[in-house]
Amino acid sequence: MTTTIDGEIVLLNNETGRYQGLSGVGPDIWDRIQEPTEPAAIVSTLVEEYDVDRDRVATDVERFLETLAAEQLVKIDA
Repeated sequence: MTTTIDGEIVLLNNETGRYQGLSGVGPDIWDRIQEPTEPAAIVSTLVEEYDVDRDRVATDVERFLETLAAEQLVKIDA
C-alpha cells in the first residue's frame, strides 16, 4: 500500500505493519520499478536526469532496492 504525503511516498507492508518513507530520488526510483526493470536501466536514467556519477548512483540504487526487499516491499529476481 502506498500514499503520498507532502511529496514523500510512504510504503506500507500490510503483512508486517512496517513502513518505509521515500523522499529525494526515492520516489523517482519507485516510479520506475512499478513494472519489472533492470537496475542498470534505472541507473542510466538517473545519471542522465540528474547528471551524477554512474558508480555512485549504481551503489545507491542497489542499496535502495536491497532495503525495500529486506522490508518485503519489492521482490528482486536474480
